[in-house]
Amino acid sequence: MGRGVAGGIQKIMHFFLPKEEDFFELFEAMSIKAHEGSGLLKQVMDGSVTAESMVEPVAVVEEDVDTLRHDCVKRLNDTFVTPIMFDRQDILELAHALDEVVDQTRAAVDRMALYAPKVIPTAATQMADLLVEATDAMKVVCSELAHLRTANTPHIARINEIENRADRVVKQALADLFHNEPDAIEVIKWKEIYDHLEEAIDCCEDVASAIEAALVKNS
Repeated sequence: MGRGVAGGIQKIMHFFLPKEEDFFELFEAMSIKAHEGSGLLKQVMDGSVTAESMVEPVAVVEEDVDTLRHDCVKRLNDTFVTPIMFDRQDILELAHALDEVVDQTRAAVDRMALYAPKVIPTAATQMADLLVEATDAMKVVCSELAHLRTANTPHIARINEIENRADRVVKQALADLFHNEPDAIEVIKWKEIYDHLEEAIDCCEDVASAIEAALVKNS
């Protein structure tokens, strides 16, 4: 085959090959939005703003992340082959996990506004702080995806450690709630809010796990 023909085929293939950086940019943008949403939730849980005032801003963040996820899926569907490091399933799982972090964050804010609990327990503030920590680590990992070649990164370990801390906090919070809260309605409210807070942090760990699995598989 002549060099001209071979070079032409290479150029055509390069056009259709997806750029990993395109997906990595989307993942980073989603993680930045997730961190933004966790910061808004933290303001609610530390009592500096009302939950009602944060419903719309968090909804906007969640809608932005939905748009980014749809863009990611569209780009994936428009390509013939997958990127080198992340296959189709890796990309879909990571995009879904990032989206879920924000969905659960929004759900927690929505429930705070809807249920208007009488008092915000210290554990709820701690969980919000942990979510901010987890999304910060998640944001760093996603910003480094283009350069990561091993899952042995301190930020993935940090997310796992934060999730373990959150498990301990929420278990104690539920024990305190069931033993010390005399108002059954307040128990029901906080049980659901804690569920969403815990799930948001669990989804941060899902993000870390998806990245780790892809890196291990392709190392």
